[in-house]
Amino acid sequence: MFEKLLKFFIINSRMNYLLFILIFLTGIYSYTKTPKEIFPSFELNMVSITGGYTGASIDILDKMVVKRIEDEVKNIDGVKEMATIISPAKFSMVLELEKRVDKYNTANKIKDAISITKQYLPDDMNEPMVQVLTTGKWLMSVAISSPTETHAVLIEQAKELKEKISTLKNISDITIYGDAEMYYDISLNSQKIQALGVDEKSVASAIQGLSYIYPIGKIEDSKGGHYYISTYNGKKSALSLQNSQIMVQGKRIYLKDIATVVKRHEESASLFSVDNQDSIDLAISMSEVGNSLEISKKITKIVEEFNSKRSDLIYLIHDNNSVRIKDRLNIVVSNILLGIILISLLVMLLINSRMSLVISLGIPTSFVMGAFYLYITGYTINMISLIGVLIALGIIVDDAIVVSENIQQHVEAGKEPKRQHL
Repeated sequence: MFEKLLKFFIINSRMNYLLFILIFLTGIYSYTKTPKEIFPSFELNMVSITGGYTGASIDILDKMVVKRIEDEVKNIDGVKEMATIISPAKFSMVLELEKRVDKYNTANKIKDAISITKQYLPDDMNEPMVQVLTTGKWLMSVAISSPTETHAVLIEQAKELKEKISTLKNISDITIYGDAEMYYDISLNSQKIQALGVDEKSVASAIQGLSYIYPIGKIEDSKGGHYYISTYNGKKSALSLQNSQIMVQGKRIYLKDIATVVKRHEESASLFSVDNQDSIDLAISMSEVGNSLEISKKITKIVEEFNSKRSDLIYLIHDNNSVRIKDRLNIVVSNILLGIILISLLVMLLINSRMSLVISLGIPTSFVMGAFYLYITGYTINMISLIGVLIALGIIVDDAIVVSENIQQHVEAGKEPKRQHL
């Protein structure tokens, strides 16, 4: 069977050229579409439990909450080890699972165990959260700074940029450093309140109800459809708050007549600076299946668009991991090209130019065939896989030189090339 197949390709040599071109083009396409990274991704076989109890000390939290959860969780099948970190008012538990255990199924069992334990926990504590730990791949950071604008403006622009980047595929997480919660300071004028003859406590109670969503009911049409009705008095700006009417002791009063409203941000929990200038930083991570080079190009394009919109803001991409990936891939590819050149010259000098051409074509062809395999199996092109490719290429080149030299000896002995194989 193998001999017939070999005869077919020897007789129909043009088909060999066609197959070679198709394989080479398919390999190049696979290489461009395969995700590229420095090191391969791996999954964490772990589940975390986090929770908190406001005002509780470490000892109280350990006795009243953590011990009860640990006693219930440790008997679940598949849990190998358990580590707990307790700090004032909060705790964190990491459960390492045994190999070949479905972590999502185990996480559901842990949730059920916590539900059973919940009756013994304090009613006013935060409900413990169970999460399957995953790994996101670091991609890049984007810093936003300005010599003229306030910190509040930088925060708003950072949120706008985050919203834009989040629409890209395979973005797993975007963390803003230097962010702060927004507040509205409402300063009441006691003299004006007294002049209107109302109580300050009643005014404060009325202000608390300025933002709400209250369901009223539903309407059912003749076709069986339902329309839900609710009153909405949601998020407001400082100006709309001032123009809001409140009902206090039977009197309708505009808030601007008795108070002033100022928007502000609280002090940031984290500070970030670039070139000694206060900034906001966006740390961007991607999913395990994303292509870092392609995503980096899309993010760079978005940042350039934001840079062109406002001249008073500076958007700076830094700590770009895709640049490192590209540099390391270029090093490996350049080594492959250098190997092709050296082998071609040596074979040309020691055997002949025809054999040199055949062996040299075998190196990139084998490489793109390996890239096609990585593409269809879902693996990534990284430093580990490329080192494996280099080792395999060395073996292929050795075998190709031995076979080529043997063929050349038979040809030089006067045997016909095709007749030798037939």
